[in-house]
Amino acid sequence: MSRTSTTPTPLGLEEIVFALTSVSAASAAARAHGDIESAAVLSDYYALVADAVALSEGRVVNVIGDGVLIVFPVQRAKDAVDTLRALQVSATKLWAAFDHRCHLQVKMGSGSLAAGPMGPPAAERFDVYGTALNDLFKAPMEDFFITPALAQLLK
Repeated sequence: MSRTSTTPTPLGLEEIVFALTSVSAASAAARAHGDIESAAVLSDYYALVADAVALSEGRVVNVIGDGVLIVFPVQRAKDAVDTLRALQVSATKLWAAFDHRCHLQVKMGSGSLAAGPMGPPAAERFDVYGTALNDLFKAPMEDFFITPALAQLLK
């Protein structure tokens, strides 16, 4: 099916620092404490993430449950890492108060991604896509993981 539009989509390649966060044991905590209580913690968590990343010119791109996709300008790479290390501490405190098994895990990378409005017609929103991001999704979740590409950028 082809998509027609009266204006071209301003989609371009950008060098970006990107991060994926996940809360370990969030599903088990939701089963133990219920969906309403879990959703309340998620709301507080989303606000905590948004406030933290804004200080380093970061942007929350997507959330799905306890997972968050965040981007930063590449020139703020060191600030992005520092921000997410601090966020890991504050978010873990928030989640651990809800359920002691929960803590924030972070994966970070950098690279060239397609960035701009994406999504269903008339519901496009800023998003990112690319091989470097797909590779980060596939990397095993660790406590705090930085790709070699981002580590090189931080030197």
